[in-house]
Amino acid sequence: MKRLVVKSLLLIILPIIVVNVIILLMKDDYSLQSNEINAALSYERLDSLRNDKKIVIIAGSNGSWGINSQMLADSFHLPVVNTSTHAGIGIRMQFEMYKHFLKKDDIVLFCPEYYSGTNSLYGESTLLRIVSTLLPHEYLHFSLRQWIHTYKYIGIHLQECIQHRGTKNMEGPYSAKAVNQFGDIGALRSYEDFDLSYVFKGKLDTETIDYLKYVFSYSEERGIKLIYLPPALMQRNYLDQEKQIDSLAADMSNNGVPYFTETKRYMFPDSLFNNTPYHMTTEGAAIRTHRLVEDIKLYLENK
Repeated sequence: MKRLVVKSLLLIILPIIVVNVIILLMKDDYSLQSNEINAALSYERLDSLRNDKKIVIIAGSNGSWGINSQMLADSFHLPVVNTSTHAGIGIRMQFEMYKHFLKKDDIVLFCPEYYSGTNSLYGESTLLRIVSTLLPHEYLHFSLRQWIHTYKYIGIHLQECIQHRGTKNMEGPYSAKAVNQFGDIGALRSYEDFDLSYVFKGKLDTETIDYLKYVFSYSEERGIKLIYLPPALMQRNYLDQEKQIDSLAADMSNNGVPYFTETKRYMFPDSLFNNTPYHMTTEGAAIRTHRLVEDIKLYLENK
């Protein structure tokens, strides 16, 4: 009887597992044609520089749209790899995908978007889309908790693969063509008016704090120069939610993983943003990078 029950369960469970694996390995044409291709290009760049001292940027799209890596390279005479692609990857995999390429004396700028729930740590369907299409071996670095969290997005991943089928010849800042040799969005971007859509909520959960601590200790043990910095954010959005941002910054500081500078330093005029409160114009990216150069120099002087 027991064997019959086990066999029956296997007959039910195995097909479900097989179907889920097939869905997880489905490629999404959008990731191949859009700036999400940077996740794979960054992997290749870091692999070629694994033995070299370098500057590595880890962030969501506030990093890809808001940093001029050529300015960083010129200021510090080091190669720069901007891995920033999309906040939907989640903080955990933004670091896990590339951490084994980091070595002693590498400078790592970690500028994740402000916390907005558990998705900030573990990601959403965007993560499944990018990993499935570009870096399927990175599924091996998912934690059990991450699998539990992202499993609910597997159906959305299937829908997106179907919706995006045949995507090609994309143009503009969201296209693969817009990604420059560093990983920045290199296409020219000017100010566009838009509706504010981001709301930050809640205190940092224990899992996120623990992971930020892990990133810090991982870097310290290996002599990696890790700098936590606030993301660039437009002024209207910042001022609307200043108390919440202050609370998030206090959570980080109280748990031993503080930002290197005050969050307001990376608040910028609305006119320096393109189409979201995190996406900067070309001019805005240059202004923000000038501040990054100042902060990196100050960090190195005090290290």
